[in-house]
Amino acid sequence: MSHILPAQLFSRMVGRARIKHLQLVVDIAELQSLQKAATALGLSQPAATQALAEFESVLGAPLFERHARGMRPSALGMALLPLVRNALRQMQACAHTVVALQGGTRGLVRIAAIGAAVAGWLTTALPPFAATHPDIALDIQEVSADDLLGLIERDSADLLLCREPVSLPVSHSFTPVLEDHFVVVARADHPLAALDVVPDRLLATHIWLTPPLTGIAPHEFAELFARLGGMPSTCQMSTRSVLLSLALLTHSDMLALTPFNLIRSFLDEGRIAVLRTASVSLAPLGIVARAEALSQPASAVARTIQGLREGVPL
Repeated sequence: MSHILPAQLFSRMVGRARIKHLQLVVDIAELQSLQKAATALGLSQPAATQALAEFESVLGAPLFERHARGMRPSALGMALLPLVRNALRQMQACAHTVVALQGGTRGLVRIAAIGAAVAGWLTTALPPFAATHPDIALDIQEVSADDLLGLIERDSADLLLCREPVSLPVSHSFTPVLEDHFVVVARADHPLAALDVVPDRLLATHIWLTPPLTGIAPHEFAELFARLGGMPSTCQMSTRSVLLSLALLTHSDMLALTPFNLIRSFLDEGRIAVLRTASVSLAPLGIVARAEALSQPASAVARTIQGLREGVPL
């Protein structure tokens, strides 16, 4: 096995590997039992044992180790599991596309969006889009900014709704669509929310939510507190979850620095307040797409782009 070339192994996998092999591997890893995985797939245990042996023979190495309570992935199995899961997701997308096309849908568009684009853009744009484009199926996943490059490399999304990435392959382009900015937020009845202007000296006396450890917020967070004269007290919890952040703010006097579009709906509902402070700039939200998609106005991807642009909130 150590002397085989990747191209030779790939050729062997194309000729001998089956989709059921991939699903069996995932099920065994999740259920930690060959018998339970066989039941989940509707196979007899001997058939599942044979299928696993066939796949391991193709790879030339074991994917699982047996122990007292069942089976666990080997080192190779652990390394391959994310790739196998991704391959199955792509097959699911194929099935979705076939069914959609047979049902009269003109195309499936895969959208990956960061939280601010979901909360401040898609929640407004999708209801009218669904009404006016019933022939387009959308598969939408919320992702972090850290996932964007990997999605492009794996071709796992047709459109990315995000801020402009630091680097993009020449095959893709970014179009800015929705302006954004950082705001300081607190619970709706926070004492500072009643002030016409909140001075920096008062901001510096409060406890702040810690922003996510990666992404754009830590840099802007540091800049804000340099302006305030130093790092104030912080809550030692970091999360990308808007709901968790809202819960922490609602039950305390803490403050948070967050993109406006990320909390737009909560602000509209009166669940939080934006404090009147000096503005903090932030790059706009936009669309990353393959350049070729923009040159085919009748395609499902191009029509989706147009529909999403028309649905930008005011």
